Amino acid sequence: MTESLREYVRDYLRQNFGQSFRTSPFRAPLKAWALVPLFTAVALLVGFKGGLLKVELLDSKIAPLLPILLFVFPSLLEEALFRGVLIPREVLKSGAAKATGAVVISTAAYVAWHPVNALAFNHTAIPLFLDPWFLMIVCALGITCGYSYVLSRSIWVPVIIHWATVTVWVLFFGGRNLVLEL
Repeated sequence: MTESLREYVRDYLRQNFGQSFRTSPFRAPLKAWALVPLFTAVALLVGFKGGLLKVELLDSKIAPLLPILLFVFPSLLEEALFRGVLIPREVLKSGAAKATGAVVISTAAYVAWHPVNALAFNHTAIPLFLDPWFLMIVCALGITCGYSYVLSRSIWVPVIIHWATVTVWVLFFGGRNLVLEL
């Protein structure tokens, strides 16, 4: 890697990624959260129709720790990569078309990551991560998180959305607890 490319990557990560971590989610405009109700409706409809959701409390001794674990992975790590790195923090200044394109690319990579992850690293997740109903929900979550990141410019907004989604799914809706399967 040439020195100028290294500098570009370092500057991009510092300005894009670093600044997004320092931007409070409490300063996010209300419209950054606007897709959450729509996402929730889609996830519930698709989840129940596809058999991914059932009202069921998690019965596990580590249930109290799961919100912390689920905050780190998948929420924080996936959002840092798929939103914080792949979507330029100031993309909205380039116009709605560029912002939309960045969200689409980020979402496509995020959706593709799930089957790749299952096939390459976590074979127990193959049935879930290749399930078209699950991938539809993942796509809706990716769009919601991308939209929230573009408007808030804070990585914390999509992290909170992602974390709340996975935590509620695992603790209350019979979601596959991949943390317990490791």
